[in-house]
Amino acid sequence: MTATSTHDVAVVGAGVVGVCCALTLQAAGHRVTIYDPEPPGEATSFGNAGIIANGSITPYSSPDLWRAIPAMLLDPMSPLSLRWRHFPRAAPWIAQFLAAGLPKSFERITREMAPLVGAAVQAHDDLMRAHRVDPALVRSTGYLMAYRSAQKFATTSLVRKSLADHNVRFEVLDADELRQLEPGLARDFVTALYIPDGGSVVESVALTRAYADAFQGLGGQIKPHAVERIELGPDGPKGVVTDGQVLAADRVVVAAGAWSAPLARQLGSKVRLEAKRGYHINVPWSDGVVLNRPVVVGEGQYTLAPMRDGVRITGGVEIGGLDLPPDYRRIRRLLPHARASLPGLGESIDREWMGHRPALADSKPVIGPSPHHHGVVYAFGHGHLGLTLSAVTGRLISEIIAGQQPSIPIDPYRIDRF
Repeated sequence: MTATSTHDVAVVGAGVVGVCCALTLQAAGHRVTIYDPEPPGEATSFGNAGIIANGSITPYSSPDLWRAIPAMLLDPMSPLSLRWRHFPRAAPWIAQFLAAGLPKSFERITREMAPLVGAAVQAHDDLMRAHRVDPALVRSTGYLMAYRSAQKFATTSLVRKSLADHNVRFEVLDADELRQLEPGLARDFVTALYIPDGGSVVESVALTRAYADAFQGLGGQIKPHAVERIELGPDGPKGVVTDGQVLAADRVVVAAGAWSAPLARQLGSKVRLEAKRGYHINVPWSDGVVLNRPVVVGEGQYTLAPMRDGVRITGGVEIGGLDLPPDYRRIRRLLPHARASLPGLGESIDREWMGHRPALADSKPVIGPSPHHHGVVYAFGHGHLGLTLSAVTGRLISEIIAGQQPSIPIDPYRIDRF
């Protein structure tokens, strides 16, 4: 890269997506600064289930969901909850979300997500190898969706068809095959969907920190400041405004997760971004507990994820926005169910956590340039797939800023698609 093609890049957001964008740009020869009041990976990226989910190509809305939603909203153990105080603000997003589950929309979104998700595992592998990130942070275990009922497993038929149509490798396991992979699970599971090529992270925040360390090792800077707005000139960005000061930058990447919409709105792009609040509890390891890979329990739609510091139990989606306080009652109620699924799991909880997943109604992220301002690029709205898609998003953002043809077509992810 010649000196004339390098840029001063401000990356707004130190979650795993922002850090991967910053690292890829710094490695390409740009001068990059990350801005975020929180340390790398300490906000939403801290608490996920640690799955690099190469099988998550379908939208979260589906034809079956329409029939299930009324009962789900009334069930205290449902994986979906709505904070009714937030409903007036969320209603337009919910309407778009339901529309994304119509059959034609479902098929189109799946086609559009498949290339992006399909590149995710290799993108992480490439980024980790290039920067000598400890390979032990990501295990090549795949992940499971386990079911106690053949009838419930049958509801995955549309997902399985989509995986087959897009050449995502999967296996349907019977009870004996499941026990060979996960002998610690309860004996009443009868079948499972196994995605063997997915990865699992031993500690979510550790991977983000490792990428951040590699970024700083290349000379990148991380500043613990919130970006209030982007200062624009006739040719694009002049800098970012933080603490009343304009800090120079001629390219800006907006990767602030659920907090990205106000900056996009300032730049002329109104985007309906919902914070799908996610919770986890952490249970320290107990003697005799065996869990080799993340397991999604199909009947309860919660995940048992093996981490360095214990078994992380993640569960559900709460539509509640950015401002309301956490409500841990639902995630706490999962502990007895988790213990029934993983016998020997302890009863003590050493951490409760809530984070804000940035979600667009069609389950696709925003990746691409601003339609209004040259030099501004967006990388947010990854929903449940921030960890999965972070490395491939970083690669695409670097290609866009370099003026190259993106290696994956980005038109489906443009900010003005609605």
